[in-house]
Amino acid sequence: MQIALLIFCFLTIAGAYAGWRKSPLYSAKTTLKLGGGFLLIVAVVAGTAYVIVNGTLSRSPLVQGIAGFVALLAVACGSSIFIVRITDAHVAALPPSARLVSFNRHKVYQWIWRLVVFLLICSAASLVLPTAWTWLPVGLGGFVLLFCGPMLSILFMMARRNDRGMSAVIANPWAHWQYSQEKWAQWAANQREWEIAKEGPWSWKGVSGFVLLCVGLFALGALFTGAGLQENEIIVGGLTGFIILLVAVAYWFKRTNFDRRYRRLLAASPETWFGDEGMFSNGAYMPWILSGRYLLKATAAMDQPARLMLVFESFNGTTSMQITQRIAVPDGHVADLPMLEEKLSTHCPTASVHLNAQ
Repeated sequence: MQIALLIFCFLTIAGAYAGWRKSPLYSAKTTLKLGGGFLLIVAVVAGTAYVIVNGTLSRSPLVQGIAGFVALLAVACGSSIFIVRITDAHVAALPPSARLVSFNRHKVYQWIWRLVVFLLICSAASLVLPTAWTWLPVGLGGFVLLFCGPMLSILFMMARRNDRGMSAVIANPWAHWQYSQEKWAQWAANQREWEIAKEGPWSWKGVSGFVLLCVGLFALGALFTGAGLQENEIIVGGLTGFIILLVAVAYWFKRTNFDRRYRRLLAASPETWFGDEGMFSNGAYMPWILSGRYLLKATAAMDQPARLMLVFESFNGTTSMQITQRIAVPDGHVADLPMLEEKLSTHCPTASVHLNAQ
C-alpha cells in the first residue's frame, strides 16, 4: 500500500511538473514552492500509509483495503488541487457590479452526474452478477472513481476560476463583437466544413485491437472465477457484446459529432468577448494563460469569412496538443485588430501575435 501510494503521488506530481515546465507561468520561485509542496505531500502519504498498515485498521483486511482506497482518492484529489493552486495562483478580481456566471461549472456538474450514474450502474451490476464476477463491476467502478475523482476536483476548481475570468471579461471587455443571425448561421456552416476537413478518419484497426484485448482479459478473468464453463461462456459473451455495443455507440457519436457541434454553435450566443483574462466566442471561454493551457499563436486572415485563428497549447498531464479557436471578424471591426494585437502581445509575451490583415 505504501509503495502504491508513493508511486501514484510521484506520477501525479511528475506529470504536473512536465506541463508546468513548458508554461509561460514557470518561474524558479514557484518551482521552489512546488518542491516544498511535494515534500509535504510525501509526508502526508507516508504518515497515512503507516497508520493504515500498522494501526488498528490492520486487524481487518476489508476495512484496511477500503481505508487505503479512500486515502488514495483523498491524497490524489488533495495533491492535484494543491499543485494547481500553486501553479495557477492568479484569480480574476471582479468589480462589485459584475455578476458571477456559472457557464463553465455547469459543464463539470454534468460530468459529475454522469460519474454518479456510472457508479450506480456498477453497484447494480455487482448485485445482479454471480458472486464469482462481482469483482468486475466493483473494480471497474473503483478504477473510474479513482481516475475521475481527482480530475473532476481539478476541473471544478478551474471551472470556477474560468467563470470568474469570464465574468471579468464581460464586465470590462477590450472588445465586444456581435453578429446577426444570418452571419452567425453562415459562420456555423463554415466552421462545420473546416472541422470535417480537419478531422482524421475512424481507425478500425485500432478499434479491433481494443476489442480483442478486452476479450482476452475477459477470458483470462474467467480462468480464476471458479465458475462452470457454460456460465463463463455466457458472461464472457455478454461482456464482449457490451464492448462491441460501446464501440458501435462511439462510432455513431463520431459520425454525428459534426452535426452536434454545428447545432451547438448555432444555439450559442452570437457574440465574442475579449478581455484581460481571456476570450469568449463560439460558445466557449478560453483564458489566455494557465499552467496547462496558454495562447501559443494568434493570426488573422481577411479572405471571406474574415477570421482570427488563436492556437492554444494544452497539456493534459502526459501529452500536449494544440487547440485552434477560429473567430469570425464581423463587418466593421477590422479596425479592432491593431488594438487586440497590442493587448495580446502585452498579456501573452511568449505568444506569436500577428493580427495584421493578410
